[in-house]
Amino acid sequence: MNYHWNYGDRVLNLPAAALDAGADAEQLRILFLLANDTEADAQSLARRAGCSIKTVKDALSFWCRAGILNAAECAEKENPAPKALEKDVKSEKKLAGADEIPTYSVAELNGMMERRQSLRAMVEEAQQILGKMLNQYEINILFGMVDYLNLDEDYILLLLAHCVRVEKKGLRTIERYAISLIDRGITTSAALEEQVQIIEAQYTLEGKVRSIFGMKSRSLTAKEQKMIADWIGFGYGEDVIRRAYEITVDTINEPSMRYTHAILDRWHAEGLKNLKEIEHRIEQERTEKDAKKNSGENSDFKTFDPNAAFEAALKRSFKKSADNTDGKD
Repeated sequence: MNYHWNYGDRVLNLPAAALDAGADAEQLRILFLLANDTEADAQSLARRAGCSIKTVKDALSFWCRAGILNAAECAEKENPAPKALEKDVKSEKKLAGADEIPTYSVAELNGMMERRQSLRAMVEEAQQILGKMLNQYEINILFGMVDYLNLDEDYILLLLAHCVRVEKKGLRTIERYAISLIDRGITTSAALEEQVQIIEAQYTLEGKVRSIFGMKSRSLTAKEQKMIADWIGFGYGEDVIRRAYEITVDTINEPSMRYTHAILDRWHAEGLKNLKEIEHRIEQERTEKDAKKNSGENSDFKTFDPNAAFEAALKRSFKKSADNTDGKD
């Protein structure tokens, strides 16, 4: 049987030497796609070929070694000019649509696990962390984080464990969270671990603060979240916050995070680090107040507060703030 070429209106020209290069099917496919669009970069080739960017770069390197492509051209395809690269990375890190992380075929996922054995181990550990078997869509997201977002397996597992602790369990939610972390420059396991400690401390303390102040399930305002973050920065835990809350209620007869924050801020400014030091200071000031009272000096205190001038100023500030707002903290 004789075959005849049906060129139509498009023709691909390839060097005959490509047939003798010993390329596999994937490498040939990428070469064909590049011949069809010589301006395509590694990212667009990966999308068209349905493979990873790393696979494309490996194929381009193969064809450079085989002498089919020019080395300078390969470098340009693999590493676009700085301006173009900056644009690609920016779009890669923004979840503007559903295709930021590529969709891999089953064959592609299996191939990636064959080439990188650590991926299989990552999937198994991820399933234990999340407490369920992952489907293809979820595995696709995990692999995309490694292949497309360039995060290592340890980073991803740490992120998964953190998300479970703060009740962010959906892989799509975790994907978005990963993107936001990357945008903030948190791209290494060490940086993530430091961030996780801060976030989890705030998450844990937030629940305790809600309990102390009798809050319901409403979302905290940005100011309230900032105050809790400040308290963590002061190094104060539930015991110190509860003590400041008690003083707040004794003084103004109602709970107020603003008033409590002012007390905690003063304690921090005075260098008081824990409840023991705070109670010692409170006792000192109580003794001084009693001494003044016994010596005949006038005192305007009706209930205890660390300092008379501080209390008066704080009350004025709180009243003024309350008059200018419609609700309570």
